[in-house]
Amino acid sequence: MGTGDFICISMTGGAPWGFRLQGGKEQKQPLQVAKIRSQSKASGSGLCEGDEVVSINGNPCADLTYPQVIELMESITDSLQMLIKRRLDTPFLFLEDQSHPPSLQHLLGYTSLLIATVANQLMG
Repeated sequence: MGTGDFICISMTGGAPWGFRLQGGKEQKQPLQVAKIRSQSKASGSGLCEGDEVVSINGNPCADLTYPQVIELMESITDSLQMLIKRRLDTPFLFLEDQSHPPSLQHLLGYTSLLIATVANQLMG
């Protein structure tokens, strides 16, 4: 997908999350956010259409097929953390439900998610 920024997206409360994915290993395409429903958990989290999903709750997505991703998403009951890669040319979108910068807790969550993703890749 070229150069871009890595961003941690967190959502709580369980499904529906309010986004649709496309791609996967069997399609030889990176897993990407295809659509975000307005006024959903996803739209309030800062997730953008076109974001590449690197990991879901610490599970790397590069070698997962679309059905495997759906199975993983369906197993999540309350808290969803996604490490995403956003292209540098993606326009910045203001978060619907947040009027303040990311908290220290959000930034620490990003660090732990990145470490979990790297650890899973090394062990897998």
